[in-house]
Amino acid sequence: MPASTWRLPGVWIGFVGSVLVGVGGCSNDYSFNPLGWGVGPIAALAAAIDRPTGNLLVASGCILLSVGWLLLVPRAGRLAPPLLWLLWAAPLLIVPPVMSGDPFLYADLGWIMAHGGNPYLDVLGSYGGPFDPFVDRFWSGNGVAYPPLALEINRLMVQLAGMHPYWGVVAQRLPALVGVALVATFLPRLADRVGADRNWAVWLGVLNPIAVVHLIGGAHNDTLMAGVVVFALWLSIQTVPRISAGLVLAPVVIGLAMALKQQAGLAVIAAAGLPVAAQLVRLPWLQRVVALGWRTAVATVVALATFVAVSLASGLGFGWTQWLSQMGRARTMTLSVAIGDAFLWTGRDLTSLANTVIAALAVLGVAALLLLRPERPLLVTAWGSLLVLFIGQALHPWYVGLSLALLGLLPLRRAATRWVVFVTIGYLLAYSFTNLYNVPVLPSLAGGLVVGCLCYAVWTVSRRTVAAGEPVTRLG
Repeated sequence: MPASTWRLPGVWIGFVGSVLVGVGGCSNDYSFNPLGWGVGPIAALAAAIDRPTGNLLVASGCILLSVGWLLLVPRAGRLAPPLLWLLWAAPLLIVPPVMSGDPFLYADLGWIMAHGGNPYLDVLGSYGGPFDPFVDRFWSGNGVAYPPLALEINRLMVQLAGMHPYWGVVAQRLPALVGVALVATFLPRLADRVGADRNWAVWLGVLNPIAVVHLIGGAHNDTLMAGVVVFALWLSIQTVPRISAGLVLAPVVIGLAMALKQQAGLAVIAAAGLPVAAQLVRLPWLQRVVALGWRTAVATVVALATFVAVSLASGLGFGWTQWLSQMGRARTMTLSVAIGDAFLWTGRDLTSLANTVIAALAVLGVAALLLLRPERPLLVTAWGSLLVLFIGQALHPWYVGLSLALLGLLPLRRAATRWVVFVTIGYLLAYSFTNLYNVPVLPSLAGGLVVGCLCYAVWTVSRRTVAAGEPVTRLG
C-alpha cells in the first residue's frame, strides 16, 4: 500500500477490530469438542478466554471493522487500498473459524473422502477420525448438500495439513483466501471494462466487513465460488479468437463454480449478456429480451454440462440433493423465520408458508428483472442473486459475498447505495448478536440496524473534520 495509506485512521481501526475478532474467536467455549481446541498455537490463549469475554471481543471487533470500513469510503483524491484486505485478514489466518462450525464439517468430509468414503452416503462422524469431536452435533450423523468439487478441495486441504486435528481445519481457510484474492484481482479489472468505479468496487466487494469476518475468518466455501464467478465474468468480455468467451469459456468456468456451490449458476446471465451489452441497448425491447434469452440459454446448457461432467467424473454424482432439507432445519436469519417469529402470537407457525410465498416472489422478481432490464445483464445478476438468496431455507452473511461484489459494479443511486452499505453492517452485527448471544432473530435484526446507524453517525461526525469543499462520496 502507498505510504499515505498507513496514516489513515480507518486502516488501523479496522485492523484493531480484526485483532479483536481473531483473539475473541479463540475461546475454547466456541468449540463443539468438550476439551476445547486442545492443539495448535492458540491453546494457551483459548484456555484464558471465557465465553463472555470472547463474545465481547468478537462483537466489538465487528463494530470496529465496520467503522474502519466506513472511514475508508472512496472519495476524490483517495483510493481504496486494494491490498488492505491482506492486512485485515492477517490476524484471522491461524485462529479457529470465526462464528462458524462449517470448516469442521469440511475437514471431516475431507477425512471421509481421503479414506475412500462417499460423504453423501457415509455421513458426518461415521468414519471417526481427528475431526469428529469438533463437528456440530446438529450435523453429526447427516450428510451435506455441497457439490463434489467442494468435497475434493476439502480432501486436498486435510491431506495438505497432514490430517492434523487443528491445522486440517485451519487449512480450509486457504481456498477462501484464494477466493478473495480472485475477487480482489479481477473485480477492479472488470469494473474498468464495464465503466464502473474500480475503487468503489474494491471497497464494497473486497474490503467490506462481511468479507473479512465471514468469508476469510469463517473460511466458507462460498468464498472460492465467488472468486471463480468474478473471474468468469471478467473472462466473458475478453477477446478470444475463434471461440466465444461469453457462451463457452465463461460458462465452463461458471460450471466449475457451481461444482463448488450451486448458487453460482445465476451468473450465466451476466456472462452471456456482458459481451453484447452495448448492442442490446440499441435494440428494441422485444429483440433485447430474445437476444439475451437465447444467449443465456446457450450459456446455461454449457454451464450445466460442465457441472454434470464434474459431478460424474468425481464418482459422487448428485447425492447432495438428498441433504438439501437439512439446511432448512437450522434456524437462520431468513425473512421467513423473521415473519414466522413476528406472528407467533397467533399460535401458528407461519414460517413454511412465508418461505413458500417469498420463494415465489423471488422467482417472479428475477423474471421481472430479465424482462424489464434485458440490456443490463449485470444488474439482473447482481440484484437477482440477492433475490435468489431468499429462496433458500437458510441465509447466512457469507452467502452475500458475491452479491456485494457484483453490486459494486453497478451505478447505484445514492439512496440505494446507503441501503446496501448500512444493511451490510446491520446484517453483520445482527448475525453476531444471534450467534454469540443467542438473541432471537427479530431483536437481533433491530439491534444490528441500531448499531449500524451508530456506525453511520461516527462516520458522519468524522466527515465534518474534512476540509471544506472536498467532493462528497457516493454515501454523502
